[in-house]
Formats: sequence, C-alpha cells, structure tokens
Amino acid sequence: MAIEQLKRATLLVPIHQGKPLTNELYRLSILHLVDISTQLPSVQSTLRRLAISPKEAEERLQRLELLLSILKPLSTTKRPFIEDFFPLPIQVTERELEELLASLPVEQYYEECKAIESQRRALETSLRDTEQEALTLKDLLGLPWPVEGLQRPKKVRLKLALFPRIYWKGLTLDPRAGELLAWQEIPQNQGTGDREQGTGHYEFKNPQSAIRNPKSVRVLLAFLPQEEGEAIRLLNSHHYQEIALPVFPGAFSGRVEDRLRELEAKRKSILERQETLKRRLVELTPLIPRLETLLGYWEGQRDRSLQETSLTRSKRLMFIVGYIRKKDVPLLETVLREKFPQALGFYRDPQPGEEVPVSLALSRPFRPARLLVNMFGLPNYFTFDPTPFIVLNFFLFFGLCFGDAIYGLALMGLSYWLLRRLETNPTARDFFSLFFYAGISTTIFGALTGSWAGDLYKPEYLGEGNPLLRLKESLCLLDPLSDILQALVYALALGVINQFYAISLRMYKEYRMGRPLDALLDGGLWLLFLPGIIILACSIFFPVPPGLMKVARVLLVGGGAGLVLTQGRREKGLVPKFLTGLVSLYGITGTYGCTSFVGDIISYSRLLALGLTTTIIGMSFNIVAGLVGSAGTVFFVLALIVGHTMNFFISIIGAFVHPARLIFLEFFGRFYEGGGHRFRPYGFQSSKIQLLRT
Repeated sequence: MAIEQLKRATLLVPIHQGKPLTNELYRLSILHLVDISTQLPSVQSTLRRLAISPKEAEERLQRLELLLSILKPLSTTKRPFIEDFFPLPIQVTERELEELLASLPVEQYYEECKAIESQRRALETSLRDTEQEALTLKDLLGLPWPVEGLQRPKKVRLKLALFPRIYWKGLTLDPRAGELLAWQEIPQNQGTGDREQGTGHYEFKNPQSAIRNPKSVRVLLAFLPQEEGEAIRLLNSHHYQEIALPVFPGAFSGRVEDRLRELEAKRKSILERQETLKRRLVELTPLIPRLETLLGYWEGQRDRSLQETSLTRSKRLMFIVGYIRKKDVPLLETVLREKFPQALGFYRDPQPGEEVPVSLALSRPFRPARLLVNMFGLPNYFTFDPTPFIVLNFFLFFGLCFGDAIYGLALMGLSYWLLRRLETNPTARDFFSLFFYAGISTTIFGALTGSWAGDLYKPEYLGEGNPLLRLKESLCLLDPLSDILQALVYALALGVINQFYAISLRMYKEYRMGRPLDALLDGGLWLLFLPGIIILACSIFFPVPPGLMKVARVLLVGGGAGLVLTQGRREKGLVPKFLTGLVSLYGITGTYGCTSFVGDIISYSRLLALGLTTTIIGMSFNIVAGLVGSAGTVFFVLALIVGHTMNFFISIIGAFVHPARLIFLEFFGRFYEGGGHRFRPYGFQSSKIQLLRT
C-alpha cells in the first residue's frame, strides 16, 4: 500500500538491435519512456529523435471509425444502459488478434461502405428534390394548359390566386376588375386540398382523391404590366392569396398530373434503392465487434508510435531512457543478458526535482479507494500514497451522510449486481466495489441511528411488533432527531479527530521527505497548541477538572510560544520572524491556523445535516404512502417504492459529494502534495480491448 519504488534506467544498444529491443520492451510493458532530448539540451547536437510517424495507424483508424459510424446506427444489438458509462473491453488473445489482422479485409469493407454511403447521400438529395418539386406542382393541379404555358409571357402578367368565395364574388362584380383583369376559374376538385389560412402552406392530397373546398376559389389572373400596381391594389382589397407560379425552363412539358405521376414513380424507385442499400449495410453489422477490436489495436499502435518519438539515437547507438519499477529491474537485466548481450543498462534512484511517474501498489481491500485519489490527482513521487489513510474516513463519512439501514442494503445489492456484470472493466470494478463497501457502512450507521427507510418501522405502517420495529429498538444507540445536540457534538468531535489525523499525516510526509525538524515544528507544535484551545473552549460550556485545565494552559502556552518562534523561521530578520510567527496563529501565514481549524471543524456538521435530510425525506414519503394507502395496499406499496427510490438516488449523490469534499479540502489540504503523473509503461494499452497473453 505505497508508491512503488522506481529506478531511472538508461539503456544503450547498437542501432541494428534497436528495433528488436524496443519490440521486446513493448512486449514486457515495464518501462515508462522519457524524452532526454528536452531534459539535456546540451546533447541535442549529437542526439536526434527517431523519425517515427503514426501516419499508418491514423489512416487505419480513420477507416475503422468511418465504418463503425456507418454500421453502428443500423445495428439491432443494443448493449445495456450501464455499459454506456462503463464500456466493457473486448477480450481477445494474441493469436486471435493476429488472425483477425490477417483475415479481415477492412479495406474492402471500407470501400464498399464508403460507396454505399455516397449513394445514400445522393439518393437522399434526389428524394428531397423530387418531393420538393412534387410539393410545388400540387398547387398547379387542375390547370387547363400544359406546363409550358406557365412560362412568363412578355406582354401580360400571370398570377395564380386563391380567394375566399364571398370575396371572389365581390371581385367579379367590381367594374374595375373587368377593366384591369382577365381570369379563369380552376376547379379544385381536380387536385388541390385546403389551403391553411394565413400560413402560405397547403395540405396536399392524392390527385385522385382530392376533395373540393367549397369556401374558396382558385383563379388564374392576367393583367397588363403597366397596370400591375393598380391591379395588385384591387386584388388586395378583395383578400386574395397568391399561389406562386414556378418557372420550369426546359424541366418538362405536358400536364402537371402527368409530371406528378412521374415524380411519384421516381420517389418509389428511390425508396426501394435506399432500402436495398440499407439491407446490405445491415448484413455487415455483425462485423462491428471485430472492427472495434481492430480499432482498439490500432489505437494502441498509434500510441506506441507517439511514445517512440521520445527515443533518441546517435550514429551508432540508440538511447532508451525511462523509469522502471525496482522489482522489474532483474527481469530487464535477464532479457538484456540473454537476448541483447551488446546492450548496456544503467540504473539510479530518482532525484528530487525530476518529474517521476507514480505507480501505486494497493492490496485488494484498498483498491476501490484509489478512485478518490485519481479524482484529486496522483501524489508526488517523493511523498506517500494517501489511499490507505482515507478509506476509513470516506466510508465513515458516507455512512453518516446516507445513514439508513434499508438504503444501505439496497446499495449493497445494486452495487454487487453491477459489479458482477462489469467485473472485466477495472474502472467499473473499483467504482461499484467502493459503493458496495459504502453500503455496508450505511447499513451499520442506519441501524445505530434507528433509520429504516425513514420511520417505516412505525406501527401505523407495518403494524404492531413488526420485524423492523424490533430491529430498530434492539440496535439503535442514538436517535439524531430526538437528541440533535448530542449528535452535533459527535459530528464536531469527529472533525477534531480527523484534523489531528491530518496534521499527523503531515508530520509523516515531512519525515519521509527527510525533514524531521519541519515535521516537529509544523505539525507537532500544532498538536500541542490546538488541544489546549479545545479544552479551554469546552470549559465555557461545562466544568473541566482543575488538573486538566492546568494541562490545557501548558499546552496552549508552550505550543503557542513554539509556533510564534518557529513559523517565521524562513524569514530574514528577527522582527519579520516574530511577526510572521505571531500572525501564523491566526492562519494568515504558516502551515495552519486557528481560523482554518475552526472553519474545518464546523464543516463536519454537514455529516449530521445530510444524515437528517435522508431520514426526514424518507419519513415524508412514508406519510404520503400512508395517506395514499387508504385507497388500498397496492397504492401504499407503490407510493413507498416510488418515493424511496427517488430519495435513495438523490441521497447517494450528497453522500458521495460531501464526504469527498471533506477529504479533498479539509483533510488533504493539511498534508497532501499532488502533481504526480501516472506510470505508463511502454506497451500495449487500450480501453476497448483486453489482450489476453498466452
């Protein structure tokens, strides 16, 4: 349960053995490569990077991604919803992967799917144009002339218009209309349907089944160009609606009805062709798992090429520099001795100031908690792994915040089920293992605080002497709702203990980094000073034994004096040293402070608040269920399920976020030093496939 010890390795190998050695290192996956050309500018004139390009891998990735983007939407195989968040890697052996690379004609499928997709886009464009033309022509159904007659005449203006029948009659009786206009009514029972008033759109029907709208009249109007303005004013006064006359220069000739039949036949042909192409793509969807396997493989090859750009060479030698776990050094030495006798390996311990990658070694019980550390950021290599030190804190805080026995059992069951389904995904395994253990803590604290789905144990819900009531009475030690002050004291006391724990970890960190004096002055003195303040503060509210008060004064004076004299030790001059030490007690400067301590302790009251919230909301849903239950037992049970399911999932969010905040801010802030980057050995790694070595 620590940061694994690493060695900085430098390998020198003749150029002709460079490729075989990198292949062996890739297979072993034990060396984290670093680029020495940027770390040692003085050697840039004699060393140069290898000219390695990921172009081939990127081209293959582009083809595979295009294939999957075309085929996946047509796949009828749907994966479970949870796998959208935690996708399971495809397990494949090295032999199966080699056979797949050799046998699957990706280039052939790529060209075929690319051609099909191009045809589909062309057909979609053609279909859209066909439907648009048909939509336009349906306005012209029933015209007594061939479509050539719609070409704009040179000596007259033509307008196709729709009039409400009452206004059309008024226009025909208007003497000015007879002087300005010529018209011909076009019967609607030969084509168009109703026009929607005020929208300028039509609801089109099949020409053979169109019905007549008796409330409107469709008319073709003609007038002289020089009288267009007066004619338009006259038409507007009679509420006419213009139907745009499209122009089809050379598009087709003949009647509109004949052209619409041609367009309908063309539309059906396009749809049939689209369906044929779609069926072919559906036939290819079983390739998706194999294509995703290759996608994962070529992503690994692209990453390999990018890592290999950190390798450098001179005229005769290749230089491979990186970090290796101390436990893997004998394996590397054996490989060099047996397979590459001309290669040389040099190893040394990492030095302060180097950007050393971090590899965490955790035993199985602590692995789920590494999720929290990964969220915050890896520790500095020269400090220590905080994972084992936050496990108890997190589960304790989570249990107090969630704090319901039935919810805890439900969380354990749900987490175990999901854990079994997604056990091949390391991230999912850690995530749901963390919540499974958190469910145990929730169940324990729920039983100790008497919360069982709120107060579902009450006789008015489950009857006298029900099992939940007996469990509650036998296991409950403290009911926060009836003794909230005592519960608040416990929460604040837990905060005090946790802060002292964090200061102790700071001392441990300073000691590990070779600074024992800093550990004593920046941690030990606070462990003297703060207890003295706490005892004196408690004496305000209840009697404190005189002997304990004397101890408190000694701790307060001794610790405070030590802090004043030492917290400014890095300043120059006696006055700056003293003033810095003095204000450090408040918390403006220095490693901690009284105000920080008080603020951190008060933050732990959220543990009580969250726990009460879960219980009170659960009780509210029980009341609602009791009221609904007067209509029948089924409604009572349904209301309980719906209400408590909502409370369960909402409370989980708070029970995770707030303990994480207490750890990341109030706890880590006292000792944690981040900035580490993950140890990533040169070797095959992919989130999509899991390579099973045989």
